[in-house]
Amino acid sequence: MRKKYLWIFFFVVSFQLYGESVRFYEMVISNALALQGRYSFPATNGNRFTSDCIGFVRYVYYLSGIDLMEVYGKGRGGVSSLYDGLVAKRFVYTNRVPLSVGDLIFFDNTYDVNKNGKWDDPLSHVAIVVSVDAQGTITYIHHSPRKGVSQDYMNLYYPQTYAFRKKDRTLKVINSYLRIHRGEQFPRENYISSFFFRAFAHIPVREISE
Repeated sequence: MRKKYLWIFFFVVSFQLYGESVRFYEMVISNALALQGRYSFPATNGNRFTSDCIGFVRYVYYLSGIDLMEVYGKGRGGVSSLYDGLVAKRFVYTNRVPLSVGDLIFFDNTYDVNKNGKWDDPLSHVAIVVSVDAQGTITYIHHSPRKGVSQDYMNLYYPQTYAFRKKDRTLKVINSYLRIHRGEQFPRENYISSFFFRAFAHIPVREISE
């Protein structure tokens, strides 16, 4: 397998920033936001997409020009497969804020994958970064079995805080609840997004494997 270095959508993209296409990431976000409220995704060009978090992420990136599983997951499917492929290419990183909108967020222990009643389920969820505000609160979009495609929040500067109370006494959520409380004997702050965070991944749009 060999690598080519070229600009994805060369004839569409009209400008570049730091060697990467800004418009590619804008396309990722636009495609993701257009799917809000959806629970499933249509087959496209013979490719089927599962009705879950990895199916959503793969569908969004596929619409934007990259088949994540073929390029980075070796076609096996699943969050861990994608993560391992991105680690191998050194695209995975940890930080308090992502490098770019459109980056992926990986989470552990968001549900009991192996159904053993323990929190020992790595790489159980994946989402896409939509934006980051001045306080470091990340808005991300993902597929939830309860809400379908929806937006939620995570702030790694305040990893134990669900929300701040604003001057008008309303709450500003900075860490959405990501796991359903099923009577486990854990503090409520253990169920917010920051508690399950594992890593980000940034995919340079210039690299395509064939």
